[in-house]
Amino acid sequence: MPVTPPPPRTSARVGFGGVTGTTFPVIMISDNLRYRKRMQPVHRGRPRRADIDRVALEHALVLLQERGYDGLRMKDVAESAGIGLGALYRRWAGKKELVMAALRADVTRHETDDTGDPFADLVTALERIGDAVPHGLGRLIAACLADPDSELARVAIEAKLTPMIDGLTARLERVAGAAPDVRMRAESGLLYLLWRTAVGGQTADATALHRRVLHVMGVPAQPGPEQSSTATGL
Repeated sequence: MPVTPPPPRTSARVGFGGVTGTTFPVIMISDNLRYRKRMQPVHRGRPRRADIDRVALEHALVLLQERGYDGLRMKDVAESAGIGLGALYRRWAGKKELVMAALRADVTRHETDDTGDPFADLVTALERIGDAVPHGLGRLIAACLADPDSELARVAIEAKLTPMIDGLTARLERVAGAAPDVRMRAESGLLYLLWRTAVGGQTADATALHRRVLHVMGVPAQPGPEQSSTATGL
């Protein structure tokens, strides 16, 4: 009885090359006439737009101011920004995460660079906060006061109001020095500024308003000899 010889071993060698963070490995099969080929890289998804995060956050803020938190929908943000709904969900799990990111990004509007004059930097920070009240900050705070247990209130406090107070406290500390009540003084000045700006609108006498805010915060209206009052006008 004839014996069937075993099938010949293939001489093919499989290797992996061209491995990157955005492509699958390039599979190369060599030394085999039947299967000699090179597979092309396969890209995972479409290239991401560099500005998609900025555009989405800007439109989320606009719609938040127009429709409120309850009326805001991820679909509307995507349509307003001209991006795919899937692109939003790849970056933010839902509306809460999107709004938190938008409010955190908006906090930078109130931040100021250090100029070397702590008094002037503190006044500039107060000016920027006051300017933001009629542009959405006032309505956001009013919504939080109306329903402090709402999801919007929790998001706004964590993402916007707390970082704002942190920044103002740091500015005040550079002027008045470290003290146990420095944060409470910053909070008191911020509340007074928000109240007067919301009630009186864009006051014509901004200098007088800032003098009163500084007084509430326990800061003399006139800076010391080592600080310049030229830039502040106070």
